[in-house]
Amino acid sequence: MEYIQRLEHPRLRNPVFIAAFEGWNDASEVATWTARQLVRQWSAVKFAELDPEEFYVFTDTRPRVRWDGTQRAIDWPANEFYYHQDTQVERDFVVLLGVEPNLRWKTFTREMLSFIQDMQVSVAITLGGLLAAVPHTQPSRLTGTATDPDLLKHLNQIVATTSRYEGPTGIVGILSNAMSQQHIPTASLWGNVPHYLSARPNVKVSLAMLRQLERTLGLSLDLRRVERQAARFDVQVNEAVAGNTEIATYVRQLEEQQGRSGDEAAPTEELPSGEALVQELEEYLRRRQTQEGEEQS
Repeated sequence: MEYIQRLEHPRLRNPVFIAAFEGWNDASEVATWTARQLVRQWSAVKFAELDPEEFYVFTDTRPRVRWDGTQRAIDWPANEFYYHQDTQVERDFVVLLGVEPNLRWKTFTREMLSFIQDMQVSVAITLGGLLAAVPHTQPSRLTGTATDPDLLKHLNQIVATTSRYEGPTGIVGILSNAMSQQHIPTASLWGNVPHYLSARPNVKVSLAMLRQLERTLGLSLDLRRVERQAARFDVQVNEAVAGNTEIATYVRQLEEQQGRSGDEAAPTEELPSGEALVQELEEYLRRRQTQEGEEQS
């Protein structure tokens, strides 16, 4: 491995690999937020990272400057590996929090694949978020794929609804395909985000993903904090929608469409007034989140 630096060499038992990437595969940050919650819940230990120099155009994926209390620090686009060892189950876990690369996707994939094989990963699960014509008023929809015919049964049917998507793909699709070709059992779980609501993160969809992972992998997660956040998020969205007749009408149309087809079919009309209403809704949610942050500080 040329670009991945190990900070530690843990001895892992049949590790399950869970990966999420910022960018095109991460609508409303549902994938990376879900992965961060796993890292947080487990107090997972960072043990490896990828050098970003060869894979990013820094004018597109810019480093971020922050104040650490005494001086400024630079955060580069990061692909960081964390591990969690759980004595209650017969396997350990590796979580990758990454950023979709701008350059050299084949090299990036080979490097990731080499590292995954070196860890002797038993099962790989990639997380993603996509924009879909689904109403926020109904339970969050999860879709997915599995590359191994036995994986769905082995993982207690991680895929809630099978996806038959064809079209442009992101690094999640490329990496999943590469792992499949190397005979690593691989599944991909996607949270469907209402396309008229791009508030970040969409905690409600992430909660559904965490619950699915918990059931599938036999995890013991404490989701009470996330449940409270999701409940507040739901209240904020409902208040915002109730205050806008055009959006409320659009949401009812989505509900009716799903009730007839059982699928996330697009409504017969476009979102009224286009992006302006979406921006209005987003601004309302940002104001509420800022107010809550000030009240808690």
